[in-house]
Amino acid sequence: MAFLTLEDPNAKIKGSRDPLGVQPAWTTFGRHVVRNLTTVSSSVRGFTVLLLARHLTAELVEANEIPKEEALDAFLRTEQICAYARFLGDGDHQDIRGIERVARFHAEGKGTVQIRTDPRGAILSDQKVYGLWGLYSVPARVSGLIPDGPLGVTPSSQAFLEEQYLSHLDGQRPALKKLILNGGKLNTHPGPAWFNTLVKLLGPRFSDAEKDFYGHYLRDGRKVKKDHTDRQAIFRDLLERCTDLEHRVDRAEWASLISHAEQIDEPLARRLNRIFLLETLLAPAEALFDFLLAHNRRRPRDLAAEVSDRWGNQVPQLDREAFQELVPELGSATSPKQAGEMARCQAALHDGDYESAIRALL
Repeated sequence: MAFLTLEDPNAKIKGSRDPLGVQPAWTTFGRHVVRNLTTVSSSVRGFTVLLLARHLTAELVEANEIPKEEALDAFLRTEQICAYARFLGDGDHQDIRGIERVARFHAEGKGTVQIRTDPRGAILSDQKVYGLWGLYSVPARVSGLIPDGPLGVTPSSQAFLEEQYLSHLDGQRPALKKLILNGGKLNTHPGPAWFNTLVKLLGPRFSDAEKDFYGHYLRDGRKVKKDHTDRQAIFRDLLERCTDLEHRVDRAEWASLISHAEQIDEPLARRLNRIFLLETLLAPAEALFDFLLAHNRRRPRDLAAEVSDRWGNQVPQLDREAFQELVPELGSATSPKQAGEMARCQAALHDGDYESAIRALL
């Protein structure tokens, strides 16, 4: 169940990365349960760096060391510095935005890297769009971590930053800010004192205070605007009680989630059931489409016969009548035409009419 997300305009999947156009459907139905996060804002440390970069950049602007118009460049340089600090730590490097360039630049420079916003320093092809600024700002703002606008953090975030991170940089912040301000070379072997401090602060282990803070704002979404319920926290509690959090949620666990939710929060149970109904179509539809991609220049009728041999007379767990209730919202999330084709595909899979299902996918 990877679609419990808020849609980020900068993260819309286009073209061959989402050929069936299901991402809008995922985000629309998932947003009724998880209001603040996206499929790409999955790194807690990414939020740490976002908050640090916005706060330090705001300090430079407030001190008149840079004009407001240069705040983005300062943010991007801070993101680069923190990416190298995380790279040299013990965490999962794969959740660092721009990890491939970070690793390459670090290797090519033998530990000395360029902190700059041109191609010689940028850690992504378009760091503004595909880095933390573009992909984490919306979830952070919805979560109540940052205010509207390009600068600063909320008062609660600022207090947290000072206590958990910035207090450890006392006496070292001027040197860090100088590199953020001007860019230049950063020697990471051995790194300056402030850099070594960042390596430790941005590691994979979280203090109890960090767990409480990020759990409150990100996991449970307790400060999400226009949401005065504890529904997301209830969902988190159900996940902990009914599923194995080390693996993806399977069908039996999802059914258990719905059953338990019915006893606690009936509106939540309805939302989970609608996601379940959607998933019963999307899972086989994407599997069937992957099959089609491997059989170019074949006729749908011939491929349908092969699918029937593999899948049997029909796809199980599909409820034609219940799925029709999803069609209006699917039409709003995608388009009326696409919603109609999704309903046609669902009915065809239910009936074992694989040729019609293939034509609906195409």
